[in-house]
Amino acid sequence: MLPAPLDEDARWLLSAFANGIRPDPERTVSEWADAERMVTEGAQQGRWRTDRTPYLREVMDALSLSHRAQRVTFKASAQVGKSQCGLNLLGQVLGETPAPALVVLPSLTSLQWYNRDKLEPMISASPSLARAVADITSRDGAGSTTRVKRGARGAQVELVTAASSKDLQSRTAQVLVLEEISEYPRDVDGRGDPVEMAMARTIQFRAMGIKVFDCSTPGTKGECRVTDLYEAGSGARYEVPCQHCGEHQVLDIAQLTWPRGNPERATYACRDCGTVHTERDKRAMLAGGRWVHARPELAERHPSFHISALYSPFTPWSEVAKEAEKVEADPSRGKVFAQQWLGEAWDAAFDLPKAEVLLLRRDAWKAGRVPPGVLLLQGATDVQGDRLVWAVWGFDRNFGQWLIETGTIPGDPTLPATWQVHDALLARRWEDAWRRELAPESWGVDAGYLSSHVYAYARRHASRAAPRVWALDGRPGWRLPPIGTPKQVTVDYQGRRLGTVQLWPVGTWDLKSELAGALRLTEQGPGPEGWPPGALRYNEQIDRAWLEELLAERLVENPRTGARTWMKVAARNEAWDLAVYARALARHETMGFIEATWDRLTAQRSGPPDAVQADLEALWAPRLKSLAEEVARGKAAEAKQAAQTRAAEAEENWVANRGSRASWIDPREDWFGGSDG
Repeated sequence: MLPAPLDEDARWLLSAFANGIRPDPERTVSEWADAERMVTEGAQQGRWRTDRTPYLREVMDALSLSHRAQRVTFKASAQVGKSQCGLNLLGQVLGETPAPALVVLPSLTSLQWYNRDKLEPMISASPSLARAVADITSRDGAGSTTRVKRGARGAQVELVTAASSKDLQSRTAQVLVLEEISEYPRDVDGRGDPVEMAMARTIQFRAMGIKVFDCSTPGTKGECRVTDLYEAGSGARYEVPCQHCGEHQVLDIAQLTWPRGNPERATYACRDCGTVHTERDKRAMLAGGRWVHARPELAERHPSFHISALYSPFTPWSEVAKEAEKVEADPSRGKVFAQQWLGEAWDAAFDLPKAEVLLLRRDAWKAGRVPPGVLLLQGATDVQGDRLVWAVWGFDRNFGQWLIETGTIPGDPTLPATWQVHDALLARRWEDAWRRELAPESWGVDAGYLSSHVYAYARRHASRAAPRVWALDGRPGWRLPPIGTPKQVTVDYQGRRLGTVQLWPVGTWDLKSELAGALRLTEQGPGPEGWPPGALRYNEQIDRAWLEELLAERLVENPRTGARTWMKVAARNEAWDLAVYARALARHETMGFIEATWDRLTAQRSGPPDAVQADLEALWAPRLKSLAEEVARGKAAEAKQAAQTRAAEAEENWVANRGSRASWIDPREDWFGGSDG
C-alpha cells in the first residue's frame, strides 16, 4: 500500500529540513556565477561567463565564504564589472551559502537604482535565485521588498544607506558589501563614520569569519576611502602578456598611442619590445593575464585590486583615447577622466587653499603701511574694460610677499583721464614703520588687453626714475625666467606712430607655483616661532571677494601625460595676476643678490629701535585682545607680566642683532600677529 501523499505544509517543512542539513557547496563565487547567473542588462546578455572578464575571477574567488580573506577591496574605473563581483557574492548567499548580508549604498537614490537595475534583474533572470527567493516570499508575510531579499535557509540581503545612522543600527551581518564606498560621508547624523558603524554590525560573526567587500570608483586623493583601503591591502595590479615578446605588464595610458585627432586608430604599444596591439588582441591579452600583488603576504588576508577601463572588453581603446584627447583640450575634464576611466583618485595636491581658511590668516596692521621686515615694494596694474585694478606688494628677504594696498580706478582705459588718475598713483608713497616714505622700485602694467594704450603709457613714463613703468606680457610655459629679454614694439596711438617701447615677457607658470607655495605657508598659519618664512601676508582690510580672486587659478595635471598646466577657474583673477606680476618684478630686481646684498638693504631700510614703537599700536591689537580675554579669566597680572617680558626680550634681541636676518623676521613676526594669526 502506497503512503498518502504529503500535503503542502509537510512538503515545505521537509524541504526546509533538507536545506538546513545540507552542507554549503564547495563552489567559489565565480563558479556559482558561471553555473547559475543569467544576465539581462547591458550589452552582454545571457549566461554569465567569467572568461569574458577574466580579471574578475580572482576577485570573486577571494569573496567566497570559504576563502580565508575577511576583507576584499576593489578600486576600479567605471564599466569594468566591479559591482558584478558583489552581486555574484549576494547571489550565492541567497541561493546556496545562507548568511545575513548588508549592502551599504551612498544614498537612498543609489539604493533604489541598485535594487532596480542590478539586484532585482539578477534575481528574476537567474532561475535558481528566482525559485529560492520566490519560495521564501510565498511563505513569509513580510516577503522580499525593495530593501530586503530573503533567500534559501534563512539567507537575507538587506539594502541600507550610508547617509542614515538609523539604517546602520540594530542589524547584524556576516557579509558586508560597501558599494561606492568613496562616496560615503565622513560623518552621518553626528554619530560618526558610517563605515565604522557598518563594520560594527559584523562583530558577533567575527569568530566564525566575515566577508567585507569594498567596491568603488575612487574619489579625491587624500580623502578617498577605496584608495586608502587598496593601499592598506595587497595592492594587486593585473598584468597581461605582450602578444609578441610575452612580457607581462600593467596596461598604462602612456602606452596607448594614436594619430592626434584620430583616436579611432588607437593601439597599445608593448613597453618592452614596442609591438603594437590592436583591439582584436585584447581578448588574448586578458585571458593570459594574472594579478600580481605588491604585498603578497596580504593576498590571503586583505587582497586589494585595481584596474582601469583599458582592460574592459566592453570599452574599446578608441573610447579611452577620445576621452584623453578631450582632457588635453580641456584640462578641467581631468578629474572625471582620472576617476571614471583610469580608476585613480584625483590628485588635488596642487590646488590652492580654501578662502575660508585664508580669511582666518589675516594680520593686523594699518592699511597702506609698510610693516617692518619688508625691504622693497613693487606695483602692478591690470587693465579691464571699465577699470584699472592695481596693487602694491612688499617683499622681505625670504621672499615673503606682503600686500601693502590694492584698489581700483574706475573709468574707460581708452580715455586719457583714466590714465591721469593712474599718474597720481605713481606719485604716491607708502610709509614704513619708521614713518619714512617708500616708493615701489618698478610698476608693471599688463599689456595683454588694450595693448596700444598700455604701450603709449609705458613709453610716456619710460624715463621715470621711480617707479619705472614696465609693459608686461604674461607667457605660459615652464622654466621661463621671471622677466625675460624685452622686444621693441611699435607704439601706434590714436592713428599716430609714437615710436617704440620695450615689451617685457613674464614667465608666469613658475611664478604661479611659487605663489601657490607661499599661500600654502599662509594656510599653515603662525606657529610658536611666528609665521613660516616665505608666507604670503595681508591685513584685515581684505575680504573674501579679494581672496576668491587670489584663488582663481589651479594647477591641473593631465592624467594621461602627467603634464601640469595652470588653468583659470574663476571669472575674476585680478588679485592673482597682480600678485604674479609684482613677484616677477621683485625676482628680476633681486636677481644676483647674495646674503651681503640683503644685509646692506636690510641696514638701509631699518631705523632706530625707539622710532618703530609709534607704528606698533595697530600691530599690538591682537595681543591686546588676547590680554583682555585673559583678564576676563582672572589672569590679567600674569598676562601683563608675560607681555612685558616678551616685548623686552624682543627689543633686546632687535638691538643686539640689528641688521641680521633674525632681527627683521622673528621679533617683528610676533608683533604682527604671531601665533594668534
